[in-house]
Amino acid sequence: MGFGLLTYTTVRTSARPCDPMPNILFCDDGNPARAGSRRAPAEATLAVSLGMPSMEPEVWRKDVRRAKERIGAGQILLVGVVGTPVPDGGAEALVEDYARCARWAVEAGANIVEVHLACPNPAAGLTSMVCEDLDLSARIVEAVRRAAGGHPTIAKLGTCESPRRLHELASTLAPWVDGFILVDGLQRRVVSRAGAPAFPGPGRELARVVGADTHETCRRHVEELLAWRKAGAWDKVVLAAGGITTTERARRMLGVGADAVMVATAALLDPGLAVRFRQARVSSA
Repeated sequence: MGFGLLTYTTVRTSARPCDPMPNILFCDDGNPARAGSRRAPAEATLAVSLGMPSMEPEVWRKDVRRAKERIGAGQILLVGVVGTPVPDGGAEALVEDYARCARWAVEAGANIVEVHLACPNPAAGLTSMVCEDLDLSARIVEAVRRAAGGHPTIAKLGTCESPRRLHELASTLAPWVDGFILVDGLQRRVVSRAGAPAFPGPGRELARVVGADTHETCRRHVEELLAWRKAGAWDKVVLAAGGITTTERARRMLGVGADAVMVATAALLDPGLAVRFRQARVSSA
């Protein structure tokens, strides 16, 4: 289907079930924090509440091997890893679990390890992401880098409160990573049209909003990171993500300096996007 970077995400060192349905809802046009009705793929915005599930390790490791065997020439397989909190284990146990998961991903065939840091920080509650804790993030990527045995390591980031904070985060992680993927959606309290929580149940107050209406926020983050790279802060790969639902948006992000464009919502709703992107590039050439 024209995709060159294929991401198998997100896996854990132990199985975790998916949250009860509903898990994915369309959002209202212009209001990504309110559930709405279906929209065209290029305009679609989704609220996602899955609970970051994972299959049993022996299942996903076998599946990653199968994926690696079947990808084509020139394609690259990324595997996303996340740590699973251990009761009373603290930060050190979380760091070790991230590293263990990364080692298993590499053994299964990952070309690149994608370290998911845009996820809830178990030490800070549901409203704070791991990537907001610079010290914890640095400890995680250092441990993952060592466990990955020389395989490239990419940090997956969420939004930051300011450009300066994004610079501090990237500079802190730069010694241990080969690049960054951003932005992994926006954390929002999503409600129904009646004003009730869109995803019922404890621990689901916040959902990840992805798709078209997130693009401007995500684009600014990517361009800010590219500006710091151009200024010489560090020389790392920057993979742009977030609301890239059209070929025009993909071309724009590459035009401002992103090394590659990653899509998720678009691949789900418009699987022919990459084919059209490549056909357009051939036609223009």
